[in-house]
Amino acid sequence: LPRRVAGIFQSTKKLFLSERAGRARTLEFIRKNAANGLSVANLVAGLSSVLCSLNRHHHHSCWLLLVGFLLDLADGAVARRLDACSALGAKLDDFADFTTFGLATALLLQPQGVLDGLLAIAYVMAVFARL
Repeated sequence: LPRRVAGIFQSTKKLFLSERAGRARTLEFIRKNAANGLSVANLVAGLSSVLCSLNRHHHHSCWLLLVGFLLDLADGAVARRLDACSALGAKLDDFADFTTFGLATALLLQPQGVLDGLLAIAYVMAVFARL
C-alpha cells in the first residue's frame, strides 16, 4: 500500500509539473503571437471596411478604418514591447496595412469616372510601393 501511495504522489507531481510547462508554453505562444493577432484584427477591419464601402455603408467603413488605424498602432507597439518581431509578423502587418490603408481607403473615395478610377488605382499602387 505505501508503494501505491508513493506512486500516486509521483504521478500527481508529474501532472502538476507538466501543467506548469504547458502553461509556460501557452504564455510564450501568446507573447510571440499577440502582435500577429492584432495584425489579423487590422486585416479583418480593412476587409470589413471594403465590404461596407461596396454596400454603400460609408459611415461604417470610416469607423472600421479608424479601428484599423488604432490596431496598426497597437500591433507595432506590442511587437516592440514584447520583443516578438518575426518575418511572418512583418509580412502580415504589411498585408493588413495594404488592405486597410490602400484598398479600403481607395474604395471609400468612391471613384465613379475613368479619371477617378485611375487616381484610385494610382493611390493603391503608391501605398503598395510604400510598403
